Amino acid sequence: LRATRHQPDMQATEQVLSTTAYVVQHARSVSINDEKLASEVETLAQQGLPQEKWGSNWFHFCDPSSDLTAQYVLVLDALNFCFWPDDKLEYHHLASSLKNALEKDPSCFDADKLACASVETLERDWFRDVVAGGHVIPLLDERARLLREVGAVLARDFQGKASVMIQKANKSASGLVQLVTASFPGFRDSSVYQGHQVFFYKRAQIFVGDVWGAYEGKGIGEFNDIHSLTMFADYRVPQVLASSGILVYSDELRDRIASKVQIPSGSEPEIEIRAATVQAVERMKILLNKSFDQAGKGHRHVTSLDLDWMLWGYGEGRLDKLPPCHRTLTI
Repeated sequence: LRATRHQPDMQATEQVLSTTAYVVQHARSVSINDEKLASEVETLAQQGLPQEKWGSNWFHFCDPSSDLTAQYVLVLDALNFCFWPDDKLEYHHLASSLKNALEKDPSCFDADKLACASVETLERDWFRDVVAGGHVIPLLDERARLLREVGAVLARDFQGKASVMIQKANKSASGLVQLVTASFPGFRDSSVYQGHQVFFYKRAQIFVGDVWGAYEGKGIGEFNDIHSLTMFADYRVPQVLASSGILVYSDELRDRIASKVQIPSGSEPEIEIRAATVQAVERMKILLNKSFDQAGKGHRHVTSLDLDWMLWGYGEGRLDKLPPCHRTLTI
């Protein structure tokens, strides 16, 4: 394993950008069509960017005045991965089930209870309606393990509260990503590509973005560097970018995805899909802000978080019209 090409003091989000750039430069199965990307940005610049409100989604628990929201978000994003092979199981099933559990018992996400979480806890208490509805939740044993880790670390290091952890980041989004990945092994999302370590930190960054959204950028949700977050490399956004021609797959990879053949976690194609998605959204962000500046339009700086939420929402609303997403069993 060669040393990763970044400075030792580089922030977590900068590591994501620098290491995914390396992957895109050396990729064999995935590339970015910059002409298509520029065309999509031009359309977005003309239409304007829709403003996504995290708390307006019916499936989220959101009380900006309560520390319970931070606790909910941490639990949610500890479990926010892998919803297939059940084609009907979606993120909103997870988010709404946790919301219902918290509203029934505000102590259910206390650190001591999380530290004792089991598959039975999830099936019986939290996801009972989802399971009763015929859905199969994958990797339940891994989800329970991650919850126990969250509970143990919160109790040991942060007085049992996600809000205490957030405050320790001193209003730095990248600093909070760094703190989360340093504290919770289950949030350390990285791979090895052609002998180089590649960082994604997907769920750690989702957590920070969700905190910012849930608290509307105020109080413990205020971050001075929210722009430092990258997009969150999952499956829905690359699905959208591939359907629009921004991500270009080799014939072999395109056929595997279309046939719903599993792409192994940590394989070169899987890493390339995720890395190219990060870099494509980063390029979109740069071009979009440049376009707004040249047009003289007063606007808030567009972030990768803005684009991630927009693209994810677009994909969620058009699932029946999009080609299949790539399928990888991973956390």
